[in-house]
Amino acid sequence: MTSSENNSHLEGPAPTSVKSCPDGQAANPRGQRLRARAKERIDLETKSELAALTARSDYHLSLDYFVNLMSLDLSPGAMKERLGRQLVALMCLQIPLEFFLALDLQPLRLYGGSLSAAKSAPPGLPALMCPILRSLMGEIIKEPSLGELDWIIPTTCDWVSGFESLRNLCFEASGTVRMVELPRRKEHALASEHWLSEVSGLWEYLKKISKVRAGRKELLAALATMEKARSALGRLSDLRRKGQVPALYFFLVTFSFFFDSVPAWTKAVNELADHFRTQKAAPGPGLFLTGSPILFPNFKLLHLFDELGLTIVGDDMCSGERLLFRHLALKDTSEDGILRALAETTHEGCLCPVYVENKRRLGPILEALRAANFKGVAFHLLKGCHPYEMDCLSLERDLLENQLRLVRLETDYAPEDRLNLMTRLEAFRSTL
Repeated sequence: MTSSENNSHLEGPAPTSVKSCPDGQAANPRGQRLRARAKERIDLETKSELAALTARSDYHLSLDYFVNLMSLDLSPGAMKERLGRQLVALMCLQIPLEFFLALDLQPLRLYGGSLSAAKSAPPGLPALMCPILRSLMGEIIKEPSLGELDWIIPTTCDWVSGFESLRNLCFEASGTVRMVELPRRKEHALASEHWLSEVSGLWEYLKKISKVRAGRKELLAALATMEKARSALGRLSDLRRKGQVPALYFFLVTFSFFFDSVPAWTKAVNELADHFRTQKAAPGPGLFLTGSPILFPNFKLLHLFDELGLTIVGDDMCSGERLLFRHLALKDTSEDGILRALAETTHEGCLCPVYVENKRRLGPILEALRAANFKGVAFHLLKGCHPYEMDCLSLERDLLENQLRLVRLETDYAPEDRLNLMTRLEAFRSTL
């Protein structure tokens, strides 16, 4: 890895003072020790994964931006100092990201992908708790100042819906929480109007906490900025369809979106696409990846695909291609028209398995098949992720009807099942 000299704009000071620990105030000696141990383990896991990425033979200096970004102090205090913007904690991608740009806010996606953070979570949590949210609880141990942020929580699944109560049982939190209710019956006649009401209410809420007066002009500017970001990621996605972009790098790129300004990130993605368009396609069988999100730094499954010569040519994960999943069709440029277009895009484009009916679930896979002609589908299932567990059953049936094979890979963040996963993937590869 080259030095971060060309990324000096990413550097920032140490985080500001923290507010609370699970055993009382941060001044409590035991609380301080817990936080120090959690920080040490989580930081080591991050450094280890970044080192593994930079040691690859196909690593290129165009990836330095993303590696250096993820190497920084990403605590709320340090990010606010570096970016000069108020942070808002965000769970799930159902929320129009344009709102944050229009109001000069920085969205910080609160999903944990760290095994070390999961191990640092408070004791007594449910045994089959979602690994992502258990890891997030450990991240709050490391950075209690996360509780001081304002939070936006879409009610995507039962774990996410109940997370505010779980958080308040374990931590002191001073930030506000905005619950955004998803209409579970997606195809219902009133669902789109309900979601428009939620999106419009969120816009007013964000305007209030940002204290920024914004309207049509600011929203249009945000739309233009986000369209450039979508186009950049679209270039990278198209190259991945051809087998030219390793999945490890692609997921690093998408995860890093929330830690810098959108224009800086977009520029870096375009430079990365310029590099990978000159690379040869990977020779291995192509797979489409779906299921539970894969989050940095737990890239265990992505490393296994790579070791076995299996090329991920596409995905429909909210941590992957669905980060910026649809271009906006804007006909009415009034403020109300923009809000309606954003609500429609986020509602129609969401593929989460929490909806009662989700007939569009198969569409992106078949669309990707026409572009990449892959051989099978890998379904990543995190233990405790019940919506995706049920989704896997119906999706497998639909795939078989379209002559596509599926392998179900149930796992968590621990490394002990690595050999078992490899055996399953080897057997699956032999059928392709």
